[in-house]
Amino acid sequence: MPALSIVYRVSYADLNIATHSGALELETRIKDSAKKACDQLAKLYPESVEGATPCVQGAVENAMAQASKAEAAAEKAAKKG
Repeated sequence: MPALSIVYRVSYADLNIATHSGALELETRIKDSAKKACDQLAKLYPESVEGATPCVQGAVENAMAQASKAEAAAEKAAKKG
C-alpha cells in the first residue's frame, strides 16, 4: 500500500521563535496542525490510516525536526543582531 500523506503549513511569521514562548507557541501550532491533518486523512481513507496516535506522533516528530532548525537559525540571528 502506498504511503498516504497530507501537507499542512504552519506559519510562525508572527512569532519570535528565538524566544522560549515563541518556540512553545510554534510547538502548539505544530501539534494542532498534525491532529487536523491526521483527522483529515482518517476521514478520506478510513481503512488505510492505522490510528490517530501514530499518525500525529509521526507528523509532530517530522515537523519538530524542521522547527528545531528554524529555531536554531533564529537564535543565531538574534545573537548577531
